Amino acid sequence: MITLKEKNKVDFEFDKDDKMALGIIGAFIGAVLAMGLWCLLGYFGKMAFICGIAMCVGVIGGYYLFGNGMSIGGFVICCVLLIAAVYFSTRISYGLWLYNKLDGTMSFGDCYGKIIDLLETLGEKSSFYKDLALGYLFTIGGGFYMLFKLGIIDN
Repeated sequence: MITLKEKNKVDFEFDKDDKMALGIIGAFIGAVLAMGLWCLLGYFGKMAFICGIAMCVGVIGGYYLFGNGMSIGGFVICCVLLIAAVYFSTRISYGLWLYNKLDGTMSFGDCYGKIIDLLETLGEKSSFYKDLALGYLFTIGGGFYMLFKLGIIDN
């Protein structure tokens, strides 16, 4: 439960009676929305810290909002969903980039399915892994930023 302790300070405790099924639905909805932002910015060739913040706020906030709190199990589920969402966001972004680069000679599904082989052929395989690592770094940084702003972690 989150309660206001002092001005701009938050006291956070894990709940034991959250609604896990609804929380997972909320986290999934938040992840999909954040993935949309991630892919939109990725389409324009941008990687932004804001995407990491959006991913954390979407997943954790969605779980907390729909699940009426967050248990330790819910937090673990959110972490797993964050890892998967960052991976698929990066992969979809690169799939879109390949689809546009190949001028529609392959379908998006083919580009997405053969992404590693196509990137290796184009000599861009290392950039995929670099962007994936940056995505995880931005998401972790965004999560800590969110926790600092909420006052859950003190300076």
